[in-house]
Amino acid sequence: MPYEPMRDIDVPGPKRNFVGYGRHVPRVRWPNDARGAVSFVLNYEEGSEYTHPAGDGRNDGLQEVVYAMAPEYRDLAVESVFEYGSRAGVWRVERLFSEYRLPLTFYACAVALERNPEVAAWIREAGHEPCCHGWRWEEVWRLTRDEEREHIKMAIASMTETVGQRPEGWYCR
Repeated sequence: MPYEPMRDIDVPGPKRNFVGYGRHVPRVRWPNDARGAVSFVLNYEEGSEYTHPAGDGRNDGLQEVVYAMAPEYRDLAVESVFEYGSRAGVWRVERLFSEYRLPLTFYACAVALERNPEVAAWIREAGHEPCCHGWRWEEVWRLTRDEEREHIKMAIASMTETVGQRPEGWYCR
């Protein structure tokens, strides 16, 4: 039987690109002949994930954790992973970025900032850029259009309140 090359099936959405620029990489020139540009972004979801204490009746599924606790049981390991970020991890980033006075974009879930007003205060006081990472760390694709619209409104109102300005952009799960 002769070899048949593998072919993708026709599925909705964009075609995948495995080639890129190939051998012909374009020459990029930054304004004023700068040698590079860096954009720092911090994802901040801690406290907005699915948990039993939030009334969700289940735990969030973390890709970093290689097991899945049955949903009816509270998963303290997953909760502690999220809590570590808000108790310790974010403040390590704060000290570094404050020391060097570097601007930062926050992909933050609105509920996470509500639950840790100190992080919201840091964003506000340092003049960092808020970018909404959703109302919660939730599965947006499971929402109806009306639910999603309502969650967007709640997220914008919440972040406007906690960080003192409307989010500059939107980045969701």
